[in-house]
Amino acid sequence: MMQLVWIDIIIFFLIAGAGVILSQRIYRQDMETETSNVFEASFSNIENTLHFVENIAFNIMNDKTVKEALRAVNQEREDRYALVDDLYYRLITGSLVANDAVSIIVTDLEGRQYATGSLDYNLTEEEQEKIRLLMEERSSRTEPVWLERGNGQELLYGRELYDTPFGGHRPLGMILIRVNLDKMMAESRQGSLAKGNIVIFYHENLIYAGDKRIFDSPELLDSVRKEKNGGSGRYFRTEGESEFPGITYLGYERYKEMMTSTNTLMIFFTAAILFILIASFLATARVVHHITAPIAFLSKKMKAVEEGDFSVQIDRDLLDTDIMEFEELAANFNLMTGEIGRLVEDNYLRTIKEKEYQIKVLQAQINPHFLYNTLDAINWLAMDSGRPEISSMVQSLATLFREATKQQQYLIPLREELTLLSCYVTIQKIRLEERLEVAFTIPEECMDMKIPKLSLQPILENSVKYAAEVTMKPCLIEIRAKRKGNRLILCIWDNGPGIPEQILAQIRERRVPDNTGIGLLNIEDRIQMLGGTGSGLKIYSKKGRGTWITLCICQPGGESS
Repeated sequence: MMQLVWIDIIIFFLIAGAGVILSQRIYRQDMETETSNVFEASFSNIENTLHFVENIAFNIMNDKTVKEALRAVNQEREDRYALVDDLYYRLITGSLVANDAVSIIVTDLEGRQYATGSLDYNLTEEEQEKIRLLMEERSSRTEPVWLERGNGQELLYGRELYDTPFGGHRPLGMILIRVNLDKMMAESRQGSLAKGNIVIFYHENLIYAGDKRIFDSPELLDSVRKEKNGGSGRYFRTEGESEFPGITYLGYERYKEMMTSTNTLMIFFTAAILFILIASFLATARVVHHITAPIAFLSKKMKAVEEGDFSVQIDRDLLDTDIMEFEELAANFNLMTGEIGRLVEDNYLRTIKEKEYQIKVLQAQINPHFLYNTLDAINWLAMDSGRPEISSMVQSLATLFREATKQQQYLIPLREELTLLSCYVTIQKIRLEERLEVAFTIPEECMDMKIPKLSLQPILENSVKYAAEVTMKPCLIEIRAKRKGNRLILCIWDNGPGIPEQILAQIRERRVPDNTGIGLLNIEDRIQMLGGTGSGLKIYSKKGRGTWITLCICQPGGESS
């Protein structure tokens, strides 16, 4: 018993240690997920800023006033000074500058600058030359270029301005847009969005960094880019790609700064787990003896059942326990052994009946030979006496009897079943003459569908009994078939007076006094043994209007529709 207690203690300590490690790992994963979401939100804000800049550039490219002013300046027309005033007025009042963190500069072919916005000082010739070199290296003339400026505080956007928006004609100058990305990020990254550092690259060239030390310490950026997330790395990082060609994002944060609250949380969590474990150990030590004795007693009884003694019963007084669950377990055990014993006995009796049935089948295979010889002798006597109707009846009866006693396949094609049914119709038409008419409406697609052998003959016999034999009027029996998915639907209808309501109710309730309806119930059982939703037999009868019997047979090897 004490061994169990010590085992429990060891298991609890292992679980506690695993729980602490797992909790720390889950917390770290949650922090990584949160930080990654923050970085992705920051990337999205920067992306919106870049789209904002791009929209400003497209507005300028399509502005007629700006283009006309540049044409006049480049051609040194006399009206250039008035048009330049219009250009400044257009940039200031034309809603082209919608954010105080943006400055717009338009240059002509000589490099003269026309600037507006909050950052209104001009660019140097060296900066303009860098932009021209970047434009020459780009893969597409319609692709903008991006440049770092102001020790990483500003982002400079450059695009050539042509006579047409897509550069089909001569150039007019350049569009240069300066963005104070630090200010925009400070305004947009509030709360949790203020976490981490953002770095932006343009064709692997650094153009912006939230931590300005990166510009003076390239090895810091290299160490961040080389590390992998997780493990013993110092940094967590998230990368993203812009919709603009050549621009990529990198967000990184020190794990030490991410996990500042982990230590306190882990100490509290560990203390709570230790307290729970100690309390659990004490409770386990108290109840272990109270539990193991009833378990050993039950185990002994189960061993007897395994050895084949299904008469075993548990006396609950011998359990020596006041635990309600053990008393319920003992009661359920007694029920289980009693039920198993009953099932074993039923299975034994069923086996005996199956053996008796097999013997009867073997006997039945011997008896028909005498009957076949007798029917054959009657057939020859009828032919010698000139009675062809008797010969036809005897031949049909012999065919029916021969197929009924064959011990072959259980299911046969509908085509063969109709052949057997025609033998029965021949016998009944000779007996009832003009009072019986049988019609078949069977589509060709149904002919090869499977049906239990001799399923239709008892139904037709039922129609003859309750329709043709009870009246002197001509009786019509119609047999129809159709295919519905994987099911064969058969309907046998007669125009007789209908089955008496009392007999119909007894058949539906599976009560068959005087052997009435045994054949129909037997057919229903055989069909339902095939399985499938909706399989079975249904009877509808109305006084003076006839009887409908419908069979639904699910075909083997597929699911019903």
